[in-house]
Amino acid sequence: MSAQAARHAELRLNNNEHPTMLRVTLPHRISEAELSQLTNHIVQNIIRPHTGCTCLSGTISVLIDSVYQEAVQVNL
Repeated sequence: MSAQAARHAELRLNNNEHPTMLRVTLPHRISEAELSQLTNHIVQNIIRPHTGCTCLSGTISVLIDSVYQEAVQVNL
């Protein structure tokens, strides 16, 4: 893939007026900067307009899926 190739994540709400689920499909090998940009977009343009706040309080569940179905495990 060239450096100029477009990368995108797909965001799908289960209901435009009263969403309870947002499904996010990520491109392969998403970078930290891309993930940060995506998270900001989700919070500011999806969560906040529908819930009135920027917290991820569970009102809208976010399901993150990889295009290639690769599981990522993070030890916390």
